[in-house]
Amino acid sequence: MQAPDVTQWGETDWGIKVPLADGQGLRLDRALVGRYGEVLDEAPVGHGMAPRGAVAEPNTPDFGFRITRKIDCWADDVPELYERAKAEQWDATRDIPWHRLPQLPEEIERAVCQIMTFLVENEYIALYLPSKFISRIDPHYTEVSLLLATQVKDEARHIEVYTKRALANGGGLQYVYASTQWALKSLMTQESYVKASFLLHLLGEGTFLDMLKFIEDIAPDPVTREILVRTRQDEARHVGYGVSHVRYLLRQDPSLSNELLEAAEERASFLRATSGANPFLQRSLAVLAGGGPEEEKVERGAERVREFYRKMYETRIHRLMLAGLDGDKARKIADLHGVGGKAYM
Repeated sequence: MQAPDVTQWGETDWGIKVPLADGQGLRLDRALVGRYGEVLDEAPVGHGMAPRGAVAEPNTPDFGFRITRKIDCWADDVPELYERAKAEQWDATRDIPWHRLPQLPEEIERAVCQIMTFLVENEYIALYLPSKFISRIDPHYTEVSLLLATQVKDEARHIEVYTKRALANGGGLQYVYASTQWALKSLMTQESYVKASFLLHLLGEGTFLDMLKFIEDIAPDPVTREILVRTRQDEARHVGYGVSHVRYLLRQDPSLSNELLEAAEERASFLRATSGANPFLQRSLAVLAGGGPEEEKVERGAERVREFYRKMYETRIHRLMLAGLDGDKARKIADLHGVGGKAYM
C-alpha cells in the first residue's frame, strides 16, 4: 500500500531512546527528549490533537483550544507531579481500615459528620473546576492535562471517602450553609484558567490543606485520622502545582501579579454580601478541638480554632511569597481571601 507523500510535511524524529530511572521504570519527566521535549511558549497552529513532537498533515483541523500559551498553565515540575500522583493513588474502599471505626459519643459523631459534609461540598468544586478546563488546554501542554486528570480522580475519591465516613458510624450528612455555596460558585464562574487555577490550587486548596491538617490533629478516632492523612497527601500535590504554576507565571512576567490580585479582589467583591464563616463548621471544629459538647470544652476548642485560623493566615502569606509574590501583595491577597474565621476554599 502506497504511503502518502510527506515531502511537504516535514521530518519526524527518529533514534529517540528515553533513559530509564533505576528501579522506577520509564518516567514521564525523563521522556522530555527530542521534539517531544520542546515545550514551546505558544502551541503551534494547525496541529489539532497531534501529540507534541509529531508531524501533522497540513490540513489538520483547528479544534479551537483556548489555552494555547505555556505561561497560562505550565509549571516546570508538572511531569514529576504527575508521576507522584500515579504512585500515590489509593482506594477508599480497601485502604481505609473501616473495621477499626469505634462507636463515638453522639455529639462527637455529629461534629465529624458535619465536617465531612463541609469537606464534600468543597471537593465538588475541586472536581468540577479542573474538569471544566481540561478540554480547553492545547495538547501541546499534555502533561498539564494529564496532571489535572489525576486531580479529578483524587477529588472523586475524596468525595467518596468523606461521604462514606459521614454514613459509616450512625450519623449521616448534615447541614449546608449558603455562604459556603456562594464561595464555591465564585470559583465555578471563573473563565480565565490563570485566575481559576490561582484561586483554586494555591489559595483555595492551600486553605483546604491547612484545614485537613487541623482536622487530622483533632480527629477523635484512627479511621477519621487515616482518611485525613491520605487526602492531605493528595491535596499537597494540587497545592504544589498551584505554587509552581504561579512561580513560573511570575518568572516570565512579574506584572501578572496584578492579575492575581485582581482575581482575589473580584472574588472578595462577589462574596461581600454573604454572611461569612460557616457556623455549623465552626462549632463542629470547636467540639472536636475541645474534646466534647460541654460549654467549657467548646469554648476551649473555639480558642484553639481561632489560633488555627491565625496560623493559617500566616501560612497563606508564606505560600504566596513562596510562589513569587512580594510581601505587600501577598498580605493584600491573604486579607482578601479571609482572616480569622473564614474557611472558604
